[in-house]
Amino acid sequence: MNFFTALIGTCKDTKVFAKLLSQSMGRAFWHLCILVFICSLFIMLCTYAKTSQKIDETFAQAEESFGDIQVNKNGITPKNIIGGKSLLVADNLQRITYLPSIGEGNLPEIDGDDVNSGLLWTPAIFAPWVKIGPDNFLLLPFAYCSNKQLTAESIQRSAIASYIKDNTSVKDKFVCHLPELSWSVLRDYYKNMLISAEFSGNLVGIILQVLFFVMMFSFILNLSAKNTGAPVLKYSTRFTIGIYASFPPLLIATMFRAFELPLLSFSSVYIICFSIYLIVVFTRLQLDFNAQRPDKTE
Repeated sequence: MNFFTALIGTCKDTKVFAKLLSQSMGRAFWHLCILVFICSLFIMLCTYAKTSQKIDETFAQAEESFGDIQVNKNGITPKNIIGGKSLLVADNLQRITYLPSIGEGNLPEIDGDDVNSGLLWTPAIFAPWVKIGPDNFLLLPFAYCSNKQLTAESIQRSAIASYIKDNTSVKDKFVCHLPELSWSVLRDYYKNMLISAEFSGNLVGIILQVLFFVMMFSFILNLSAKNTGAPVLKYSTRFTIGIYASFPPLLIATMFRAFELPLLSFSSVYIICFSIYLIVVFTRLQLDFNAQRPDKTE
């Protein structure tokens, strides 16, 4: 059975599941990947405008506060700022920290107020960061002044200042991994990166979530023989049926995520719909199986 026939059949009623019993697990998984790809793409298309607007507003706020990014003999500096400045952006979820110099000791608390990502900026380095542990950060140097090739680095909080001082200097060669170091170029790069990351995250996350709950429910639920109560379906067949039973719940949950409907999350909608629909499907299959095998004691 091809993908579209299976999708339409599972959304129409439960009759199609009697035919899907002969479908291989590999084919079912391939059909799941196709559907999740379509769902992830739909979510991205529906949320793109809002995401893009938020990114535009964030970089407009940064440009207004710091001014143009200047690269000269003084290193990488903001046009409007002389001293240090810390700015919360993106609905207070990210912080841009500019430090005119790195003194002795640790840096200011760049992750204060429960911020988990941002931009660390000094005259010698321009680096986004992501918090990956209580005191561990992933530093991503986009532009820097150094005679070394700097790449993404996992650094402890206490080592960030020494890392910058040991590896960068305004007297060294300027290196930039972008076509141009400007807010507009950064905005476009960040927009592409974020949207790609969200799409990939949805794709992988939804597939893993579906497989986990299909595995769990397929282990719990089973069809049994009328007289002996013995299982009549292999686990692989139950798993295949579970994958196809997840199709309608996936579509419903996708609508919640894409249109950002209130009250319930994607996961909540999917789990509720999937658990109910899978029980209905197994009940239908059990009734069909019992009808095909009348009680021999009669």
